[in-house]
Amino acid sequence: MAEYRPLQESAYNHIRDKVLSGQLQPNVLYSETKMAAELNISRTPMKDALVRLSQERLIDILPSKGFRLHVMSDEDILQTYQARTAVEGFCAMQLALKRRTPAGRATLRAMEATLSDMSQFLQHKDAASEPMDTFLEWDLQFHQALVDFSGNNELRQLFNSYHYRLYFIALEAFQVAGRLQRACEEHQKILDAIMDPNDPVGIRAYLTVMNHMEATRDTMRTLSLEGTPRL
Repeated sequence: MAEYRPLQESAYNHIRDKVLSGQLQPNVLYSETKMAAELNISRTPMKDALVRLSQERLIDILPSKGFRLHVMSDEDILQTYQARTAVEGFCAMQLALKRRTPAGRATLRAMEATLSDMSQFLQHKDAASEPMDTFLEWDLQFHQALVDFSGNNELRQLFNSYHYRLYFIALEAFQVAGRLQRACEEHQKILDAIMDPNDPVGIRAYLTVMNHMEATRDTMRTLSLEGTPRL
């Protein structure tokens, strides 16, 4: 029993890494047995790892058949952005309240640096043909810094559990003409709101985060109505 947990954790990390690195493709059925064989483990820890990944909505389990990448529904996207508004809106308010502390200033500098990188990406003459992975990573770093500032491990874990969904939602949303530029502008508005001296309790910061989340949500809904394929 002592070695069972490491085996389950190894299986979980193995598949999760494959999902997040893009090694698994949407609409492809994968074998639980073959995945277990890759790691030279039994099906029991592999099965438990798959259940955990399913609970995190990274995969869908098809009983007696295998598993595949989770296909996000409109409800998934709606609930994801409602949760993000609650988490990141609260964190933005906390940062606004403590923006003059050493930790607050350090976080704001980190967010500004990330936004600067995103802006320079857009100004690059070949930005349209550049791979999106780097831009997406900067986008996530901006939001991660906001959540990390809270020092709340529960909020941090909740945010991290959305990593897969956030990556692929952003990947689709950023294909819409002008969305990259608007995302940068919305990030700048979040920073401006957090640093607003006329809003000491951070209400404007919360609302600005909410507007940013709703903009991405609405972009995804538009893609859905147009019939764009979704992971």
